[in-house]
Amino acid sequence: MTKEKLLKIFQAAKVNRRTSLTLGDHKIQELPPEIGDITSLMDLDMSRNELETLPSEIQNLKKLKRLGLNYQNLTSFPVEICSLKKLGELYLRGNKITAVPSEIGNLKNLTGLDLRGNRITHLPKEIIQLKHLKLLFLDGNPLVEPPLEIVVKGKDAIFSYFLTKYTNTTNIQPSQPNSLNTQSLEDVTLYTKQR
Repeated sequence: MTKEKLLKIFQAAKVNRRTSLTLGDHKIQELPPEIGDITSLMDLDMSRNELETLPSEIQNLKKLKRLGLNYQNLTSFPVEICSLKKLGELYLRGNKITAVPSEIGNLKNLTGLDLRGNRITHLPKEIIQLKHLKLLFLDGNPLVEPPLEIVVKGKDAIFSYFLTKYTNTTNIQPSQPNSLNTQSLEDVTLYTKQR
C-alpha cells in the first residue's frame, strides 16, 4: 500500500471518528505519524505488515484498548506503546524483539500480552505491576529470566518468581536506608528502660 493511500485512509478515519481500523496484510513498511491524528481509535490491527518501528505519535491514541502488531519486522519493543494507559490487549507475536522495557509496568489495564515467537531473553520485573493481566503468551522465546521451567508453569508462576526474587529490594531507596525516625527510636529506648 502506498503512503498516499494510507494517508487517505487515515484522513477518512479521522473525519469519520473511526474506533476501529484494520490494515493487516498490506506490506506497510512505515506507519506515517498521521496515525496519531485518529484519536478516536480504540482498536488498531496492523498485523502481517513489514513495520520496523512505530512513530512516536502512536502515543496520541489515548483511547486505544487493543493493538495488533503481530508478524512485523520489529527488533525492539516499541516503548511508545507503554504510554497508552487504556491499552487492554497487546499483540506482538512473531517479531524479532529481544527485550521488553521496564516501562511495560505502565500498562496497568493490560489483560492480554502476546509475545510469542520473538527473541526475548529477559522479562523485566516490572511485569508484576500488570495486576489485571490474565493472558501472557511467551512460547518460542529463548528466555533466561525468568527461567524456562518457571515460564512453562504460566503467568502466576512468573509473577511469584519475580515477587520472591525482588521482595524487600524494589522499594528500598538508597538515600533512605531505613524508615525509622528519631522519635520512634526514643520511644523504643524508653520502653525498654521501663522493663
